[in-house]
This record gives sequence, structure tokens and C-alpha cells, in this order.
Amino acid sequence: MKIKLLIADDHALVRGGLKSMLGADPEIEEVIEAVNGHEAVKKARKFKPHVVVMDYEMPNFNGVYATREILKELPDTRIILVSAHHSREYIMEGIHAGIRGFLPKEARSSELLQAIKALARGETWFRGSTAELLAPGFVDTIHPTKVQASKEPALTPREKEIVKYLAKGLNSHEIAKKLSISKRTVDVHKFNIFKKLDISNAIELMRYAIRHNLVKV
Repeated sequence: MKIKLLIADDHALVRGGLKSMLGADPEIEEVIEAVNGHEAVKKARKFKPHVVVMDYEMPNFNGVYATREILKELPDTRIILVSAHHSREYIMEGIHAGIRGFLPKEARSSELLQAIKALARGETWFRGSTAELLAPGFVDTIHPTKVQASKEPALTPREKEIVKYLAKGLNSHEIAKKLSISKRTVDVHKFNIFKKLDISNAIELMRYAIRHNLVKV
């Protein structure tokens, strides 16, 4: 099977390097590029890639949001998330969105190529240190404890940052400047935060921030 591949990353050097390296492999039929999450969704709809290499941190939809949007229309597309943040929270956020694999950004190009081919065959790619991070969570699903069962949904580090600024009264534009991301990305995070926490207003958000020591009172 020849693989049609989409690379979504906001860094031109990264995209160019990956396209050159991956496109040289005889099993890769075509490499399409997207500069942000919004473009990744549009190009996935247009070109229908078999596999998407999705950067987590991008303007105009982060990788997790883009993953959800792509899989709504293209459920057979296989997505591998690549992130500089190699933590269980980030990986689990991606898994809930529908990713089939995860690689830290420091992974070798040869491993990324292996992962792409594995996903194209219908396999998953959660290996090495990533598998070790995930293992406790899967054990917990088999042997849940009362404490774990009562836990609130976990926010990612980025979402916690945004909660902290929202609780301080900053608006989306101000938060975007603080974090060097787009206002649209902040708004997407806000939507996800309110949905995860099942809250509907700033007062409930403030209570959450205080309870979790994200702001001082």
C-alpha cells in the first residue's frame, strides 16, 4: 500500500525536513503540508490522507482539536501526535481525541517513519517511555480506586495556564499575547476547559482555580 501522508506543523523547516526525508521512502506516495491546525483540517478533507503527522502546539486549532475535527469526517484516517510535551496528560488528551500514536519531538526520523508505516497497517504506536507513562492509567481502569473514581477531569498544563489567566480576569486577546498563541487557539482551549469541567460561567471557573491552587486568594 502506498501511503498518502499529511504533515501538520507551523515550522517551515520542520515540515521541509520531514517532507524531504519521508518523501524519499518508496512506500510514501505523496506528502502534503499544513501550516496550522485549521489548514490541517481543510487539507485532510480535500486530500484524504491515510496518515497525519500532527504537531500538538499550533496556531488556529491545536493538534488535538484538529484531530477531533478530521476524525468527524474521516474516521479511518490514522493520526500520530508529535509534541515537545511528553507527559501523560498530553498523551491521554490526544487518545481521547482519537490519535493512534504518539511520539515526543526528540524522536528520531527513522522511528517516525516506522510509526507512520505501522499506522498505515492499522496498528498503533505507543512505545518506550510513552508506553511506560500510559501503563499506570490502564492498570487503574482495571483496578479503580475510590479516590481515582472521584477525580475531576484532568486539564493539560496549557489549559491550567489559561484557567489561571481567566481567573485573574484576562480576556482571550490578553491571554493570547501572554502565551504567544492566537486568540482563536485561546478560545478553543476555553471551550474545551468549560466542557471538561462541566461549567458555564466565570464564577464556577474561579472556584475551580481556587480549589486547585491556580490562583491565590
